[in-house]
Amino acid sequence: MKKKKPFFSKKRFDAIFSNLLVVVLVLIWLIPVIWIIASSFSTQKYFNSPTFFPTEYTFDNYIRLFKETLFAKWLLNTFIIALINCFATTFFTILTSYVLSRFRFKMRKVYMNISLVLGMFPGFMSMVAVYFILSQLNLINSIWSLLVYYVCGAGLGFFISKGYFDTISYEIDEAAFLEGANHLQIFFKIFLPLAKPIIIYTALLAFMAPWADYILAGLILTKDDTKTVAVGLYEWMDSAKINTYFTLFAAGSVIVAVPIVTLYLSLQKFFIHGISSGAVKG
Repeated sequence: MKKKKPFFSKKRFDAIFSNLLVVVLVLIWLIPVIWIIASSFSTQKYFNSPTFFPTEYTFDNYIRLFKETLFAKWLLNTFIIALINCFATTFFTILTSYVLSRFRFKMRKVYMNISLVLGMFPGFMSMVAVYFILSQLNLINSIWSLLVYYVCGAGLGFFISKGYFDTISYEIDEAAFLEGANHLQIFFKIFLPLAKPIIIYTALLAFMAPWADYILAGLILTKDDTKTVAVGLYEWMDSAKINTYFTLFAAGSVIVAVPIVTLYLSLQKFFIHGISSGAVKG
């Protein structure tokens, strides 16, 4: 007679415990998100509230955000930087990755090693030098200064894209060469269609970068009409302004998060595939 398995077996207990743990972690993660969304509709302007969630709700914070502040200008500045950076950085990153993956030339390994070492240092270590260089170019308080910084460093972020290109068989190149194709035709007609996940992954990161960058943007963008949303919203959290602008800050945070969350959810499968396939190879 076949022995009946106990209902609370170790395997079932582990599965239940894992699911409960995930639910608890998700709830913990959602609490501050729900709180900031609720605060954006609060009728109370002050940071210190007697209740965790507001007791009364209104849309006035969103109306005031666009009518009484420069938030719309900050949002436009950030969108322009993000959009141009998305295309330019993706182009240079993908092109650099293709060259390093498919060509063998002198100093190739040296360049890759130098890029790897430079990537280990935090970016803020070079901020003083970057500031003086941009100052000499008269780019302080200009949104184009951020684009110069982002795009000029795009070639160093090739590792994940190169790893993805390395997984594409060299037999495809050989077959294309036999058909009379050159490197340019192979890149645009063969590699780009095959590299759709990594291109979208690179473009998404390039678009997201300006939305979250405060350190460099806060250093070189000091005029009110040149700021990005990260700089403008963070300054509202100053102790002298927080009680006046907190609900506006909450409303601005919700608006800023919408395009990023929408992009990530719509392109999630490409984002995950780009990460999982982009192993670093030599």
